[in-house]
Amino acid sequence: MNTVTVCTALMVDQDAPVTIDELARFCEQQTQWVVTLVDQGILPPAQGQYPEQWVFTSVSVTRARHVARLQRDFEVNLDAAALMLDLMEEVRHLRGRLATFK
Repeated sequence: MNTVTVCTALMVDQDAPVTIDELARFCEQQTQWVVTLVDQGILPPAQGQYPEQWVFTSVSVTRARHVARLQRDFEVNLDAAALMLDLMEEVRHLRGRLATFK
């Protein structure tokens, strides 16, 4: 018997941001987890003053998914996951700059 897997995709960009509920679902987390990320300054909403109004761009989706993965895989707290994420982004940035000199 053959198995068929159906995948769906959602384009996320400046013109089509995601809501807090969608972001939480993408990260397999509760919306309160997203609120905590915003409160800690890890994840800035693209617009909106209150959580129910917040929308997030693809950059925020990527950051949130990385934080969720770091917490899950390494069982670290939110502060450690945020620090790890910042360091990984800095390394990526520096490698990009280094590549321009080669």
